[in-house]
Amino acid sequence: MSDIAPLKMPKWGLSMEEGTLVGWLKAEGDAVAVADEIAEVETAKITNVCESPAGGILRRIVAPPGTTLPVGGLMGVIAAAGVPDEAIDAFVADYQARFTPGEDASEAGGGLVLATIEVDGRPLRIGRAGAGEGAPVVLIHGFSGDLANWMFNIEALAARGPVLAIDLPGHGGSTKDVGDASLAALAAAVTGAMAAEGIAAAHLVGHSLGGAVAAWIAAHRPEAAHSLTLIAPAYLPGGALAQDFLTGIAEGARARDLKPWLEMLLADPAGVSREMVEDVVRAKRLDGVEEALTALRDRMLDGADAAALQACLARIPAALVIASRADRIVGAPDESRLPAGFRVVWIDGAGHMPHLEKAAEINALLLEATGR
Repeated sequence: MSDIAPLKMPKWGLSMEEGTLVGWLKAEGDAVAVADEIAEVETAKITNVCESPAGGILRRIVAPPGTTLPVGGLMGVIAAAGVPDEAIDAFVADYQARFTPGEDASEAGGGLVLATIEVDGRPLRIGRAGAGEGAPVVLIHGFSGDLANWMFNIEALAARGPVLAIDLPGHGGSTKDVGDASLAALAAAVTGAMAAEGIAAAHLVGHSLGGAVAAWIAAHRPEAAHSLTLIAPAYLPGGALAQDFLTGIAEGARARDLKPWLEMLLADPAGVSREMVEDVVRAKRLDGVEEALTALRDRMLDGADAAALQACLARIPAALVIASRADRIVGAPDESRLPAGFRVVWIDGAGHMPHLEKAAEINALLLEATGR
């Protein structure tokens, strides 16, 4: 049955246990290629498309629209046209008989294995996924985010090689001590985590503030960057930080205070669910978070780091910049003011979070940029 591939309910995010199949984007008998959008899945936090794990024919739809399945549950079957129906029947029966809800949750969808490491005497939370000998992809989230922001991207990247996601200081499960809150301090935390994991060089992928951190590393530690991908990055020429957003997130404490600012992140504000807002509320209640975000906000608005980064961009030989003209948080970069080695890809229909809003498109770009 090695010529038959299961299409499983993915694991998007650390807390996801089940999802609801909203609808199929392909019909039984349709040809599919690897990474084709094949079904739409809704979780408690967000709705996204599920990509095909293999090329072939969608031979069997096991779960009709409206079905709720645990992570790893069988949604459909992909196989070559020449595989007999009897083999498909046997595969489905065997899978269903062997499947136990919860057992597949740690690995389905390239789920992260979490750990806490120490860098310069401070704890940092990291997540590991994937395996292999190639250079890992290091994922760096943005202001007020955490490593779970990469929930729609980890599966595609981890299927091709190792992945390391990091909670920056002041965020997630990491220390709330942000030092002087500078790009240099955040970059030192990332390179320290890489060193602790035995990673000499990696494919650096950063979003928003994390993009600025990744660019800082590539400019000051070029030997540590096999490639550089910046998603809606802060501090690029032509961009402009949304001061109201930064202050609203740093100082807001209740759901009704935070929701309007979180809605600025997406092209479609309806995509911000109640659960997403509650996650941020819970994070804000942790000791030291508000102080950390306030310090980071003040440093970001000071402008010194933006000027320093722009002054050294020319040191970076090449970078992929993924941007949206509808980004209300960092604005749109001015291509004419970027170094010659920077390639900008504009994403339509997305705001500040294209890796969540247009995950399939972004994953294809990430795989290309990282050579996976």
